[in-house]
Amino acid sequence: MSIVKSIALLALALAAALVLTFAMRPDLRAALVAEFNDPADLPTLAADPRIHYEAAALPCAEAVVAILPAAIAKIESEHGRPFAKPPIVGVYDSFVIYARANGLGDSDVAGVSRAGRALLSPVLCQSERYRLPGVLTHELSHVHFFGWRGHRAPRPPQWFTEGLAVMASDGGAAESVSDAEAAEAIRSGYGVILDSTPWSDFMAIPFAAEPPCGEGCDLRSFRQRLAYRQAALFIAWLRRTDPESFSRLMRALEGGAPFERAFRDAFQRAPPELWRAFSVSLQASR
Repeated sequence: MSIVKSIALLALALAAALVLTFAMRPDLRAALVAEFNDPADLPTLAADPRIHYEAAALPCAEAVVAILPAAIAKIESEHGRPFAKPPIVGVYDSFVIYARANGLGDSDVAGVSRAGRALLSPVLCQSERYRLPGVLTHELSHVHFFGWRGHRAPRPPQWFTEGLAVMASDGGAAESVSDAEAAEAIRSGYGVILDSTPWSDFMAIPFAAEPPCGEGCDLRSFRQRLAYRQAALFIAWLRRTDPESFSRLMRALEGGAPFERAFRDAFQRAPPELWRAFSVSLQASR
């Protein structure tokens, strides 16, 4: 067999392997598509070069201009340091293009962060306009955290990153569940279980017992927001009861330390132990 033919067969085999891989792993396919739909390639808003937008989303981008400085200041205050580098905010009018850009291939999620960018769904300037400040601030929390930590370090459990973002944004992405409702659910035995399972499948989020959703309730959304809000309450309790240890945890995680080790080094106990103490404190405050 000639060298040229061997190279051609090898190339075909590699191409076939790639096609098979992407067919079996839609998450990888969505991530690859996102690389070719970077919000940084969209036009830049003259009033604020951090904001990139689809042409039809100009009114929404102008609304983001008005709230971005306060959102950035809020996150820097909550996280305890400036952004590692200026964030990029992508504002979309097309659900199709947004889904291509967000790395999930999902047009239903209201906001996504990846690679130093906060991507905002068209719904935030349409039927869910009231959520725009909270979701923007929530996604900026992720941008800030991973901007310091880097994307090559192992990801902390999702309960921590989402809880941190909800706490830092005063409830962004968990708006329909209040602090009081989340606390009462924990008291009633419907507390979220803190494990390392990714929370991308909101129907698989583990609870101590399945929380009742009620008539007309969107179960998927309810489970997500209840879990996020409970995690935020726990993280706020950690910071309130031991601010020095919480600050040590944040700096260690931002430096790339593995989560379990960083948490135990900071608090001298594992998350489930402190969750039990947190749950007891909620019972005492009933």
